Amino acid sequence: MDASSGSHRTDDRHGFLGREVLELGTLLFAAGAAHLLVVSLGHSDSGVRTLIGLGALLLAFSALHRWHLHRRSRDRAAPPAGATDPAAGRARSASPAEDRLWSVRVTVADVPGGLAALTGRFAALGVDIRLMQVHPDGTDAVDEFFVSAPASVGEPELHRSVRDAGGRDAVVRTADVHELSDTTSRTLTMVDALVTGTTTLERCLLALAAAQDVRYTRVPDRQDPARELSGTAMVLPAPGGGTLTVHRADVPFTPVEFARCRALAQVACSLHERAYHR
Repeated sequence: MDASSGSHRTDDRHGFLGREVLELGTLLFAAGAAHLLVVSLGHSDSGVRTLIGLGALLLAFSALHRWHLHRRSRDRAAPPAGATDPAAGRARSASPAEDRLWSVRVTVADVPGGLAALTGRFAALGVDIRLMQVHPDGTDAVDEFFVSAPASVGEPELHRSVRDAGGRDAVVRTADVHELSDTTSRTLTMVDALVTGTTTLERCLLALAAAQDVRYTRVPDRQDPARELSGTAMVLPAPGGGTLTVHRADVPFTPVEFARCRALAQVACSLHERAYHR
């Protein structure tokens, strides 16, 4: 043990002794003063009444003091009028009932500042960009934003923000939370499901391309199935022969989406051929 700890202990012991002497002196003084007061006033009726009244006054003062302290502590604990709990406010702001998920697909000129203008418009509306996908298309780029917007922001406001930022051919639709996952991860998960046989190619195409309909068409064996992209429809090879025509309302497929879906269809066709030749 070092010297400093020993000196602290000595100081504490001396301080303790000093407090004991002070308390003992105060107690003796109070006892003497009380005895003197009782002796001087206790031998007459007026003296007794004075002592009782003084005691009642002290009790009333003590009760009033305690009530005042309790009221002050309660006022400090209660939040001010009109104030809200920050944690509760954050929970309400993050509530999915107040925020809606949208997909905003827009053609943005591939020039410096074109994308910054659009994100600035989103920020002014209180829109949070959750995910962004870029589909190159020649000199322009088709950008798809998955955004979380307050309940007060709807499709007209999102269209207006795109138009004011110089965007073209905007398509705004409600989105699903499953679309927020990374496209590459989703595609690999679908490939794994095709390999294990837990899903079908049609279901994968509906989810991957956000399409509304997939139709099978039988093609004679001698005829090579067409593989083409045309606006909101694309034709892909089907496992075992024939074609699958994928349709999506209002939103044209991009070459990137077509290549992604075609690669997935080719995986399904290869799996089917391998299973057939076994």
